[in-house]
Amino acid sequence: MKILAISDVVRWEGYEKIVDEIKPDVIVLAGDLTSDGFACFWCSEWFEENIPGFLKEERELMRKFGNKWNADLLNSLKEKYVNTKKFHETRKKLHVNRFYQFLKHAGKKSQVLVIRGNHDEDFEGDYVPERINKIRECKEISGKIVNTCGMRFLGLGFNETHYLRILKSLINACKGKVDIVIMHGENILAVSSIKPKLIIRGGYVTGKYLVNGVPSFWNSWRVYTVINLENKEIREISQYDVNRGTEVSWSLPKLQVQRYKWLKPYPI
Repeated sequence: MKILAISDVVRWEGYEKIVDEIKPDVIVLAGDLTSDGFACFWCSEWFEENIPGFLKEERELMRKFGNKWNADLLNSLKEKYVNTKKFHETRKKLHVNRFYQFLKHAGKKSQVLVIRGNHDEDFEGDYVPERINKIRECKEISGKIVNTCGMRFLGLGFNETHYLRILKSLINACKGKVDIVIMHGENILAVSSIKPKLIIRGGYVTGKYLVNGVPSFWNSWRVYTVINLENKEIREISQYDVNRGTEVSWSLPKLQVQRYKWLKPYPI
């Protein structure tokens, strides 16, 4: 069984090709899919290319403020355009709609499991579970257990991991009943008490770790991850650069070692 995991998408171009090359049995989308803190539509180049008037006004302000031009002025200018109809129309066309186009492509090739990230709530009406569920072979599973390809997957979107009352209830209900947890956000140590075979985590950190002895890999906007399983046991976990397609390896950051004593490097 082969799983392809994707999360925190900056731009959707190229992901359909990844699906075609990997040929996974299950595709996991671990949150921040309709929006992300690093999404292309937040960068200056995107504004300059897609929002009429932005580049002209940016240059005028740079001439006006000279050496005093800074990130605060740039962000204020962006904020002005973020509130325009043109921004939202273009953002939906170039990012949100391409997410749903990806689902249609992926659903023809594989089983697709989707959870909600914190940034998927940035703009109302972008991330719609009912719309996801209407697409062939696609399931939105935040807060749910589903059986796919003979394995039990638990989906923990950002709300399920962030709010401890909800998380504790799910942990008590799911302990010993889940093979793989798909989550987005924090409290992975608490999630590890479910004792699954594997935790797939979307968010801002990348790498392969052991959390409380549970193999877990942390996916981010920089990588996609491929997991090979045999007889429900992990055979190999590999992470690849989204832009280059080359395999990457990550050492455990010293800051995380100091902050999270329970976090250990994954041995393979």
